[in-house]
Amino acid sequence: MHDQHVTCRVLAGTVFLAVVATQTPPPARVDDGRQWVDAKPAITADSPAIVRGAIAAAFNDVATAEPLLQKIIRSQPKSEDAHKAHLLLSRIYLRSGQYKRLLENLEAWAASFPGRNEVRTDQRDMELFRGLPDQVNGPRQPMTLPHDKGEGEFSAPVSINGKSAEYLFDSGAWISTITEAEAMRLGLEIRKGAGVVGDSSGKNVTVRTTVAKEVRIGPMRFQNVSFIVLPSQDGGGILGIPVLLALSRLQWSNDGTWQLAGPAGKSEPEAANLVFFENRLLLAMRVSNARVFGALDTGAIDTDLNSNFADQFKELIQSKGTRGSRDITGVGGTATVDSIALPELTFDIFGTPATLRPAHVTLQRTSGMGGKCCIGNIGRDLLLQTGRLIIDFSTMTLQIK
Repeated sequence: MHDQHVTCRVLAGTVFLAVVATQTPPPARVDDGRQWVDAKPAITADSPAIVRGAIAAAFNDVATAEPLLQKIIRSQPKSEDAHKAHLLLSRIYLRSGQYKRLLENLEAWAASFPGRNEVRTDQRDMELFRGLPDQVNGPRQPMTLPHDKGEGEFSAPVSINGKSAEYLFDSGAWISTITEAEAMRLGLEIRKGAGVVGDSSGKNVTVRTTVAKEVRIGPMRFQNVSFIVLPSQDGGGILGIPVLLALSRLQWSNDGTWQLAGPAGKSEPEAANLVFFENRLLLAMRVSNARVFGALDTGAIDTDLNSNFADQFKELIQSKGTRGSRDITGVGGTATVDSIALPELTFDIFGTPATLRPAHVTLQRTSGMGGKCCIGNIGRDLLLQTGRLIIDFSTMTLQIK
């Protein structure tokens, strides 16, 4: 069951693209980072620029990816590689809150490739962001902040335009989100026009947007932070991926403290277990010594596995599973789906075991619950049980200790 805190998922359309790479099998599509996690190919300066750009984008190396992709577009504006480069830039700008650049890239993409299905899909999905500014991130400054040990355990104190709040850190939200009541409390102007987003229950919600001129987390200052506004009179909000990426490193401890924006840990690219797939952040793990990917969702209290898991582990389901039903709750309401409960299931996360007792397998493939890419949605019941969680976007690693 999904967290009762306000949550939101911005779901982009499916894009299937092929890349021709030397010395490596052609990837399924350029924005599918799963292919690079276990066996990073022999990439050199002589490898195709689109492959180097795709790998850099998958592992959040924007400083490498963006100039490579922009150079492809400048030098070969009508080529298939330029088409793929526009797609990857769209992914990068959306998750970093660069909405003005996102729309500029989309307009150039549409002008060069009119009629392409991928372009039309992005034009439809990104219209909600028209008119929003680029988020501006101040210098990164390490800090220690408190968190509650109860219901608000994954929330942190923030300041919005000088007013205090306590917001959830949600790695499954591609844009920060507040309720209408919270926007009014903060004195934020809600923009005209509306869009539709999907949630984890598979339902759609009509939303509007607003922009906070200043968000402060400890000593760090963010400007022009955009929020989706949910039609609710309950209070509360979440900070999504654009803010979390700017913090770069998040360390949660069960002693009631956050360590945020600290120096990067040590990790080789081959050891990364976080990767981007389309507009989702995935966690690579092992179950019964098999590689699996889960959608990383710190906004969810519970981990919900899906039909992809049931298909991959049929013998386990048949021998140990008990059939029933389960409620999945998102901002659009609650959906009841058939499910199978396993008495326990152990995940290997970067060499550390974590066990769900029980593990729930919901028999659905909802996009918001990882149905397109993964064996399920990975929530806080799995991530926080060892007492310390470290998410480092500079090394693209997640560790539990």
